[in-house]
Amino acid sequence: MKRQPYAARTATRALLIVVLAVSLLWLLPAGLAYAHASLVSADPAPNSAVQQAPERVTVGFSEPLEAGFSDIRVLDAQGRRVDQGDSAVDSQRPTVMSVTLQPLPNGTYTVVWTTLSAVDGHLLRGSYVFHVGEAAPGPPPGEPAPSQPVAQPGEPLVQSRLEPVARWLVLLGGLALLGGLGFEVLVLRPPLAGADASKAVRRLRAPLSARSARLVWLAWGLFVAASVGQLLVQATVATGLPLLKVLGSPLVSILRNTTWGDVWTLRMEWLAVTAIVLIIKATSSPGEQGQKPALARLYVHALPMLSASGALFTLSWTSHGAAIPELRWQVVLSDYLHLLAASFWVGGLFHLALGLPLVLRTLPQRERGVFLAGIVPRFSAVAILSVGTLVVTGLYSGWAQVTVWRAVDTPYGLTLVAKVGLLVPLMALAALNLLWVRPRLAVESAAGRWLLRFVTGEALLAVVLLLSVGLLTSLEPAREVASRRVPTQPPGYSAQDVVDGTAIYLKVTPGWLGTNRFLVALEDRSGDPIANAEDVALRLTYLDADVEPTALSAANLTNGQYLIEGVQVSIAGAWEAALTIRRPDAFDTRAAFRFNIAASGATRASPIVLSPDTGRLLWALELALLGLLFLGTGVVIGGRSNRGGTVVMAVGAAAILIAMALLASR
Repeated sequence: MKRQPYAARTATRALLIVVLAVSLLWLLPAGLAYAHASLVSADPAPNSAVQQAPERVTVGFSEPLEAGFSDIRVLDAQGRRVDQGDSAVDSQRPTVMSVTLQPLPNGTYTVVWTTLSAVDGHLLRGSYVFHVGEAAPGPPPGEPAPSQPVAQPGEPLVQSRLEPVARWLVLLGGLALLGGLGFEVLVLRPPLAGADASKAVRRLRAPLSARSARLVWLAWGLFVAASVGQLLVQATVATGLPLLKVLGSPLVSILRNTTWGDVWTLRMEWLAVTAIVLIIKATSSPGEQGQKPALARLYVHALPMLSASGALFTLSWTSHGAAIPELRWQVVLSDYLHLLAASFWVGGLFHLALGLPLVLRTLPQRERGVFLAGIVPRFSAVAILSVGTLVVTGLYSGWAQVTVWRAVDTPYGLTLVAKVGLLVPLMALAALNLLWVRPRLAVESAAGRWLLRFVTGEALLAVVLLLSVGLLTSLEPAREVASRRVPTQPPGYSAQDVVDGTAIYLKVTPGWLGTNRFLVALEDRSGDPIANAEDVALRLTYLDADVEPTALSAANLTNGQYLIEGVQVSIAGAWEAALTIRRPDAFDTRAAFRFNIAASGATRASPIVLSPDTGRLLWALELALLGLLFLGTGVVIGGRSNRGGTVVMAVGAAAILIAMALLASR
């Protein structure tokens, strides 16, 4: 059997990887998930009991809401709506939504909400219950309940199977577009247009530039098509309609009435500008460019990269970082720098992998080695700057979205770990190219083929890496998931007293309205448990009003602990627990403890909150590290002796000066 050419084998492998990746994403659970605008406050509180029926339900979320796609419904025990149907997002506080209620009789009521984030366009549905005129049933002993729903095993991780795929393809197209434009300017053009280029190299210029241009247009088309697909997915998620039914007014509503739609429209405008500039570039003859070199350079280089960069910025604008109001511009800019670095490295890899076969096939051995020895160092410099920027900005973004170590054990955190794991073999191949292949390019004919193999492997790994990023951007940030795993209700009450040599410990859990448990522990002077008490009596008195006290007796657990289960506390405020301990071998011991039961009104969750001061400090340190990276690389590639080194050093110096200014202003 005749063996396939190397390029055909590579294309086949790439196709298999893409099919496998999409298949894995398709297996993800579909449907709605706990998304990105998490519940942080509610009045009445989840699982609370109020003695007087409220007139309004108010809930607050971690992100601004789209008013036209967010609402609250309140249902009674029979599933009938008991609200007035006037659910609205607060115009002054877009993170808060409320609805007024009909007069409510005693009973249990369910608050059901649907929200669409105005930042990243993710949909959230959730619910909780509250009680009017009766105590809320408490949790099992020792198991305080959280104040908001927590995703249970088996719940979907993403809103739609197609969402990570759409995000992946958008990234793939965007990075290949900007990366290709940058590759042509920074890597490919100088050796092709240099005065010392041989005739064979100059003959290679036209076909190599044409191949690069075709890939740029292919990337542009993928960026546009994937963005349209992302819009359709967003419309199905936001409206709950199937794909065919969102065409028309639902789609127009998403575009006109949501912040996400505004940003999407801006992306398409940037892409339209990019297409226009690329057409001008393609139709400008060499003679015209020679007559107007400054204008030609502007058309050919600056404008396409600028417009493509603008389209990429819309991805950062609607990223997770944009939902952190206290550090929004720092996190968004860090995310944008991350995207730019990925573009010049990963996008450049795609163009290098597709251009190398033409170089190997066209140029004679000696000229091929010289040409590759000119291209590879340039791309290596771009790659070093890009990888360094990815590491520095990735650390900052990781801190912003994960924040604490326990948040690593979440879908987002584990996907982030997998993404970092994919970087290891990718960087290993890059190191082989830099340290082993590059020195041999000018002297060994086989080095070019090894370069092609390693670069192709890097490009394929980058495709899979971007797949993990598509999934990562579809998941809820790790710190928000971790916040829900921490009990957010009052932690209860604990106290101790020593009376006549007897140590008395009292613990009240959970310390909220509803069912509570009182645990009493007794120890003698030696610290040994007192297990022979004949009776541990509790007299529970409400101190803020004239209410009949409740007398209770504890059960002996035989280990010096005495337990009273199922104590109903239905009034918030100050309480006193008076204990009387009767023992056969000692006088009666009495002690009194005062504590507060948490009110059943508005309650807040306990999200993992970023420190603005820490965030600004880390942002300044990020700029300083990037400045040092660029300064050092600029010196290595020639310093002030060539234009490239001068530009890179200037960027590094500017970053360090900005970092110093930010640190000085703290």
